[in-house]
Amino acid sequence: MGDLFNSENKELLIWAVPLLPLLGFLINGAFGRRMNLASSGGIASGAVVCSFIIAVYMFIQYVPTAPIMSDGYTWMGTAGFRIDFRLLVDRLSGLYMLVITGVASLIHIYSVGYMSHDEGYARYFAYLNLFVFSMLMLVMGDSLVTLFLGWEGVGLCSYLLIGFWYKEMPNAIAGKKAFIANRVGDFGFMIGMFLIFWHFGTLGYTDLIGRAAEVAATDHTLLNWACICLFVGACGKSAQIPLYVWLPDAMAGPTPVSALIHAATMVTAGIYMVARMNFVFVHAELAMDIVAIVGGVTALFAGTIGLVQRDIKKVLAYSTVSQLGFMFMAAGLGAFHVAVFHVFTHAFFKALLFLGSGSVIHALEHTLGHGNPDSQDMWKMGGLKEKMPITMATMTIGAMALSGIPLFSGFFSKDAILFTAFHRGDLLGYIIYGLGVLAAICTAFYSFRLIGLTFFGKWRGNEHAYAHADESPRSMTMPLIVLALFAILAGYLWLPPALAHPIGIEHPWFEEWLAPAWAAAQSTLPEGSHYRFSTEHHMGAEWMNILISSVIAIGVAVFAFMIYSKPQGLEKVKKLAFVGEGDAQRMTPWYKLLLNKYYVDEIYEKLVIGPIRIASDVLFVVVDVIVIDLLFVNGSAMLVKASSDLGRKMQTGYVRHYLYAFAVGMVVLSALFLLIANQR
Repeated sequence: MGDLFNSENKELLIWAVPLLPLLGFLINGAFGRRMNLASSGGIASGAVVCSFIIAVYMFIQYVPTAPIMSDGYTWMGTAGFRIDFRLLVDRLSGLYMLVITGVASLIHIYSVGYMSHDEGYARYFAYLNLFVFSMLMLVMGDSLVTLFLGWEGVGLCSYLLIGFWYKEMPNAIAGKKAFIANRVGDFGFMIGMFLIFWHFGTLGYTDLIGRAAEVAATDHTLLNWACICLFVGACGKSAQIPLYVWLPDAMAGPTPVSALIHAATMVTAGIYMVARMNFVFVHAELAMDIVAIVGGVTALFAGTIGLVQRDIKKVLAYSTVSQLGFMFMAAGLGAFHVAVFHVFTHAFFKALLFLGSGSVIHALEHTLGHGNPDSQDMWKMGGLKEKMPITMATMTIGAMALSGIPLFSGFFSKDAILFTAFHRGDLLGYIIYGLGVLAAICTAFYSFRLIGLTFFGKWRGNEHAYAHADESPRSMTMPLIVLALFAILAGYLWLPPALAHPIGIEHPWFEEWLAPAWAAAQSTLPEGSHYRFSTEHHMGAEWMNILISSVIAIGVAVFAFMIYSKPQGLEKVKKLAFVGEGDAQRMTPWYKLLLNKYYVDEIYEKLVIGPIRIASDVLFVVVDVIVIDLLFVNGSAMLVKASSDLGRKMQTGYVRHYLYAFAVGMVVLSALFLLIANQR
């Protein structure tokens, strides 16, 4: 082992990080059915854990010194076009590499217990390993083409894992919905790549960064269109308006899959792409404004939907859409380091919340049965803190981090986003700040609504299920405890200057660590640009922002908890949400609107999916049935058959008939030749 971890084997170590999960996929995919459960889960988990150990070693030993690039080979090459297949590990990709392998390791270990009774155990772990491999290729590739390889890989894996229980039609539909929504975004992404290659002749990060001055001097119209198209792809992968609709339905897959998709892999791909291409985006101001506005609107839009959802996983799903909006707000304002920091903290507390919800569902499904909606309906829970104290405690920590309660990780990253918007000081900054504050109010409310409904008050569901509910096994609770610790401590890697300066910290570790990733962009920006990092700190404004954020988070969280943890509070909520009694009871308009998610799916069905379905039916009849089948396929066959029938009738077998035909033919040909001769 000591010989492996030396400087001469850096390239081997780089390739080992993604290839170990790929090896786990191949073993489980080929031999999983023949192995016992312990071997299948052990191989898959061990592959990712080993990958994580190597990633940690590289992150500490090599990455701080200089970026590491593997030797590659020419993957695609023609005249004027060449793509080398290489891996790049720098400070940005190294950080993502740690988050992906670290969180995925915990999710794999958790899955050993969670999926132990599923007949597709080996298939599940094979897909999970392939997912991790694809995401690692996405962040470790040294070009947009290699990124796109991983980009499509995580899209495929999301389809396989969301529809994992494909025998149930809603799950299969949810998988297809995710796949199709991402294909729409990927079309835009490819156009963006084509525009960049058309102008610069390369898609490699190193080549593009080396020509940063040329990028800065390029026609901004071209850059705006290229970046907008790339952002369309990000909207698909990272679930932003208008392509967010697939992510809430991704809850159809096993809960650990939801944790992996929402916390550490697929949905953060769009943030990574924008951050990686920062040196292009900062010169496309229109595209940056669109990124910030879409992020802000999505954060608030999804946050309001999360206020009323009954399904515990759906609340967390809309929370993810909202938090991704916060990340794009920061990226669109040029604070790429802040966006990545929120990716970092969000990975821990969102994985914690999803795995915690899985622990609750796992405890109830033993009695209610797999797929029973009551096992996920928070209005049919309550009082589980006595039955599941570890799950309750860790999920409460996750909710505090998500809400931005002071001193928990989400507080530091969300506060940095809001301060970035406020400190910008122009109309766009204030609009984004307002959207962020409103979204933060929604976040704190639905987070502690979830805690109150699930763990406190009286049990409101099946009594038999409550009687048999119990804490999850250690393989599931240990990852919860580890994630809870990170949900508390991760934020301290970026203390705001108002808190850091009094204790002698000039620059946050996280900001200094990622500074080289933005150096090329910063060197080409003019003085006074909105996107230049400022070393000037406004302590008064920062303290005011901290105070506002803290009051909102604590006040709204306490308010929501007091309502939803007590029976009398629940009665008041029901009176606000419903009118009438018994059969005459009906939802109030605002509650119905939010519960039905603003009817976006229904609007898409009427305006987009329905017309496409009608057009496809028409094309099927006209093109497929009439033109292709009738005229070309069946028509040609009928023509051949008719001509062969005619020819068969002419073959009588009598010599006199053949001589007669010969004579008639000679007469016709002679007459034709005489006619031609007279014409001349």
